[in-house]
Amino acid sequence: MDFKMRRKAMGKGSMLALLIAVVLLLTTVASAGKNEDLATAAGDGDLPKVKRLLAAGAALNAKDEKGETALIYASMMGHIEVVRTLLAAGAAVNAAGFLGNTALIYASMMGHLEVVRTLLAAGAEVNAKDLYGQTALIWASQQGHLEVVRALLAARADVNAKDNKTGWTALNGASMHGHPEVVRALLAAGAEVNAKTKDGWTALISASAAGHREVVQALLAAKADVNAKGRIGTTALELATKNGHREIAELLRKAGAK
Repeated sequence: MDFKMRRKAMGKGSMLALLIAVVLLLTTVASAGKNEDLATAAGDGDLPKVKRLLAAGAALNAKDEKGETALIYASMMGHIEVVRTLLAAGAAVNAAGFLGNTALIYASMMGHLEVVRTLLAAGAEVNAKDLYGQTALIWASQQGHLEVVRALLAARADVNAKDNKTGWTALNGASMHGHPEVVRALLAAGAEVNAKTKDGWTALISASAAGHREVVQALLAAKADVNAKGRIGTTALELATKNGHREIAELLRKAGAK
């Protein structure tokens, strides 16, 4: 092959390589667009669009720029039919997104009972923790989602799991936020009534400080240590008195608070 023919052939090869590169780039961009669209459609609860995008080849478990998957968005927003569709298509049920939250953690946090049940049935890890060590049960308990709490406990959630930032359990959270029915459900499931946070606060100290009378009654009935002290020596009675919760202070005195 002479020089002119070789240069012509090389020119054609370069053009072909360039064309292939452009096609690959466009394919990648289109795919990324489909993936972003899938996450958005899932979060919006747009089931027909989710199905179209899946049929068009959108990556089922791709994460958006925030690190969330389509299943996480659908679970967070409570779109049960979208959740079922994504799971049927093979969505990774235990994928972790932003701050380590899974679809189950988000659904529990937001109180979406049917989504929680569906995820658990699909194999969601009930004791998965986010980056702060909080489980689905801890989140559901502090938010007061009683039926979600019951569903998680039925799935063998660790009732005494502690987060790794504050050392709070589900019982601590439910008590601080004043959810008596959740407190009773956790106690019935074996929650340690005198578990302490890293600051030494028990559920009784938290509930007394916040003024939650019914929670205090439930904890006292479960034999909570009425004279337990926090890290700096603070007791439930001291905080109830300081915060003006006179009725609770009287309950604590009758229970033997010093």
